Amino acid sequence: MGSVPKTNGVNGAELKHLANTESFEEITERYKAEHDKRLRTDGLSQFTDLYSLPKFQHFKQDPWADKSTYATLPRAVDGDRREILIMGTGIAALVFAVRLLEAGLKREDLQFIDISAGFGGTWYWNRYPGLMCDVESYIYMPLLEETGYVPKHKYASGTELREHAERIANKYGLSEQAWYRTRMIDSIWDDSSKEWVVRLAEQLADGSETGPITVRSRFVILTTGLMLIPQVPQITGIETFDGDCFHAARWDYQVTGGSQQDPSLVNLKGKKVGIIGTGASSVQIVPELAKWADQLYVFQRTPSAVDRRGNRPTDVDWFTKEVGNEPGWWAKRSQNFCAFVSNSDPKPLVDKVNDGWTSMLSYSALIGNTAHNPTTPEEIQKYYQYIQKLDLERQSRVRDRVDVVVKDPATAAKLKPWYSGFCKRPCFHDEYLDSFNKPNVQLVDTDGKGIDEITKKGLVVNGQHYDVDVLILGTGYKSPFLFSPPGRVGVSIIGRNAADLDKKWTNAVTTLHGIMSHDFPNMFWPGFIQAGGNPNYTYTINQGAIQVAHLMRQGLKSAVTDSSTSSPYRYNFTIEATAKGEDDWSMAVVSHAHMLGASSGCTPSYMNAEGELEGVTDPAKLMKMARSAPWGKGQADFDRVLEEWRKKGDYQGVEIMTVS
Repeated sequence: MGSVPKTNGVNGAELKHLANTESFEEITERYKAEHDKRLRTDGLSQFTDLYSLPKFQHFKQDPWADKSTYATLPRAVDGDRREILIMGTGIAALVFAVRLLEAGLKREDLQFIDISAGFGGTWYWNRYPGLMCDVESYIYMPLLEETGYVPKHKYASGTELREHAERIANKYGLSEQAWYRTRMIDSIWDDSSKEWVVRLAEQLADGSETGPITVRSRFVILTTGLMLIPQVPQITGIETFDGDCFHAARWDYQVTGGSQQDPSLVNLKGKKVGIIGTGASSVQIVPELAKWADQLYVFQRTPSAVDRRGNRPTDVDWFTKEVGNEPGWWAKRSQNFCAFVSNSDPKPLVDKVNDGWTSMLSYSALIGNTAHNPTTPEEIQKYYQYIQKLDLERQSRVRDRVDVVVKDPATAAKLKPWYSGFCKRPCFHDEYLDSFNKPNVQLVDTDGKGIDEITKKGLVVNGQHYDVDVLILGTGYKSPFLFSPPGRVGVSIIGRNAADLDKKWTNAVTTLHGIMSHDFPNMFWPGFIQAGGNPNYTYTINQGAIQVAHLMRQGLKSAVTDSSTSSPYRYNFTIEATAKGEDDWSMAVVSHAHMLGASSGCTPSYMNAEGELEGVTDPAKLMKMARSAPWGKGQADFDRVLEEWRKKGDYQGVEIMTVS
């Protein structure tokens, strides 16, 4: 049914697979026990947004903005009009902007809005030590062909990613097209004038706001990202801690010393540091803290599955000859990556990326698969068992690696992930596990329960108090899976006939191609819900941007776009999904959502909304969940469907109308 995953360079003689000593059924029982001890009745309500607690209100300020420039930042003026407002200044915003420019739109027609003071999105805000992308830079970094940039390493640092965002903005002249430190409050469709009425609030240097002001725009693109709003656990006493405390997403180098460019955390010498969480951020942060803190406590609820990363500098000659050696190389390399993580059959002869992701064929449990087509309940169950056993080979190797790296058997046992590899974000790092061999690093495992209490001087776990001078919250972000694109960041979108996008999303996700929805004309967003998905989200974004650019190009061809009309806009047309078009698409998503069912019963995490998405038996709720899935046949099949739709040229499911 599929090939055995590669070992990513691991010597098979070095690691004795646990799968050889415990049966599949025994390991399944261990997985269930791990799941059960992590399941909580409060689900997502165990967390709250970082800014909701008075202690952390100051993090609303932008720590990276030069306060002296606030007065000179471009700002909106009440009554302004724009052709296209793009909410966000991250990778998605830039990719959408460039694809629109390629479709014939003009630079001056685009206006970015963001609460930051620069481009980069998540790579603007996150600047913690050790920050690096876990997807290969040659496919994650966008527009490499267009800019001619060669990444410095196989996996890019956060600094390089932010600099690349600025590089793109400068190349395309977009740097002056942004209203920085500006928050979108809401956006309401005016059907009489066929435009969006948008209220904005300007954020000042001290974190306060002025406004609101109102601007109007013909089109709105919501590039709100997936992981944007930091969350904190609602632990008793969290606001009473007397020491320095901050979230990893708002790193405070004044407390730790150093900078993102030079992570010499000299201020931590002689101090006791605690970090809550062992997810993707903490896996990168812990090795840096371990180099400087006198004592580091790593508070763990559930261990991450940490495989090798194998980062290395880019050989420019090799890159020129083997990677960027033909037109369209970026898309081809990205598609090659997707073929492996989606467990396609047959696969390409050469695995171009060849890393921990492409050896994890079982990740197709989350992003879909075209090679298998189970239809009966029996076939579906056999497919799920196949995925679980396929994952066991890889996950057992990851667990065994812990024994090889971590010297203390008791610590090693607590660092082993007892769940399927696709249940939590897989991690890749070459120094994290080894950090626990250092005498100044102590793992504090809470056995799935979390922190009991935070006091003025430290933390309590299982009745034991740990004195801490500096507390870092590596506790992740608001889950993106239960909210619409604007709902993830608290923005209200009201369409025709007072339709509320977030309520529509909550009732039953209904889109066309994952990027637009009926009753919300001239509004778009990137997938991944009801669209293709893969770990390289940049590629998913690019596919959505290509589709929107195609629609805009057709609008330009079919509608009046000059200044001879009474309209204040040059683009006098609307683009909207039809009700039938989006219903047909949503049911197509539902028809193969069963391909993603192997992840049922996963250990609670942000990926299943802390367990809130499991145990549902009501048919109506199950149907709603199925409509919230990505395209179950994988990214490549989604790409094929959209490409055929564009070639057909009849714009089925979309209505493009001229506005007089």
